[in-house]
Amino acid sequence: MPSFWGRLIGLAVLAAVAGCASSPQHLGAAALAAAKSPRTWAPLAGAALLSVGDLDESVSDWAADERPLFGGSAEGASDDLRNAAVAGYLVTALAAPADDVGGRMRRIGWGLTALYAQGGVVEGLKDVVERQRPDGSNNRGFPAGHPGLASSAATLGQRNLRALAIAPGWRRGGSIAFDALAVGTAWARMEAEKHHAADVLAGYAVGHFIAAFVSEAFIEPGLPDTELTFQGLGDGGALRLTVPLGPSR
Repeated sequence: MPSFWGRLIGLAVLAAVAGCASSPQHLGAAALAAAKSPRTWAPLAGAALLSVGDLDESVSDWAADERPLFGGSAEGASDDLRNAAVAGYLVTALAAPADDVGGRMRRIGWGLTALYAQGGVVEGLKDVVERQRPDGSNNRGFPAGHPGLASSAATLGQRNLRALAIAPGWRRGGSIAFDALAVGTAWARMEAEKHHAADVLAGYAVGHFIAAFVSEAFIEPGLPDTELTFQGLGDGGALRLTVPLGPSR
């Protein structure tokens, strides 16, 4: 598993490019819009409420003991649901309209940067909080990474669906499917005894916030001729996003 600093490269790149690619006012508005989304603040509020008394452990213990949805395959189901959310995002990103191949690749590049950045944030918080998992396997319980990635992918996928020229019913159905994948991933991690309820709620909120911010700030408004490249660095690598500072010709 990559180190925290290796995973954080994505966030560092995002922050560096953000300062060049968009005005502070626009970035602030994008961050505020992402924070005001119910899919950011509601899970965080839920996690805070669960921290009162023994409610968090009680809910988590019940899910792990009863396993009403996934039974003994909960851990594998969490992997499958998370991966399906990411695959769904990639399919919708490829299908979303774009002026040319470069525009489509820039859209995908920003989306992948968002997914990578949320992973860096989640790993960094795990290093700081060091909460033990319910099964006692290690102290990397908070926040939950699977729901964070699934939530980010679902948010990006839903925004891609908005751009597709499809019937409203299909768009609504696709959006519900993304929600089901993200929520199912979170619940499966609880049934697998890998996370407490507050862990999965916080992970979901982090994932949604970062994906919504990137979408608002960079994907939906469009950018000038940005370039995405990857450079291998030892066991990991770095994403480099280049944005021209002058007007495009």
